[in-house]
Amino acid sequence: MQTAMDRGEPGGPLATGVEREIHDIYEKEAAGMLRYAFTVAGTREAAQDAVQEAFLRFFIIRSAGQEIRSPKAWLFRVLHNHALDQKRAGSRHEIGLDALRNAPGGGRDPEAHYIHSELLKTMLCADLSPGESECVRLRAEGLRYEEIAGVLSMRTGTVGALLARAHKKIRQAVKDSGRKAGDFALTVAAENRYAS
Repeated sequence: MQTAMDRGEPGGPLATGVEREIHDIYEKEAAGMLRYAFTVAGTREAAQDAVQEAFLRFFIIRSAGQEIRSPKAWLFRVLHNHALDQKRAGSRHEIGLDALRNAPGGGRDPEAHYIHSELLKTMLCADLSPGESECVRLRAEGLRYEEIAGVLSMRTGTVGALLARAHKKIRQAVKDSGRKAGDFALTVAAENRYAS
């Protein structure tokens, strides 16, 4: 016979383990999820709502004892879908790369923040397609190609092709902008950091 502790009810080891797991993932991923959700949803409130919904669903699934092979990718997919659903249900205005200027910082370290802002500047000048932009934003949040493919419901090869085109456009935008060589090297280093 199962006890309350075995079923994961409050105070039981399963609940404590799930709560600890969620806390650890939240601490590690929430800032990046919020930045990404903001670019999809368009408002800070909608972005916070989407992050909260993703973690609530994660909690429900994990509390039921279901395993999630890649929690980060799963959370980003739920976040992406929820933000799009809410956007469709509400206003119909487009949120482009310009929305990234106001995206929440999330307490990044200064070097990461600088690299993120430099990448943003070049993305704004690179005329990326919506698919390229989505792939670059997810890659910038540390998702692997397979995880991006899962979030955006596309093949891994398509993700690779979109990222390759985006990187080519970003390099060309840097070249066309006439930035000095040091700025170009910084932007390429930022691309390579996110592409590895």
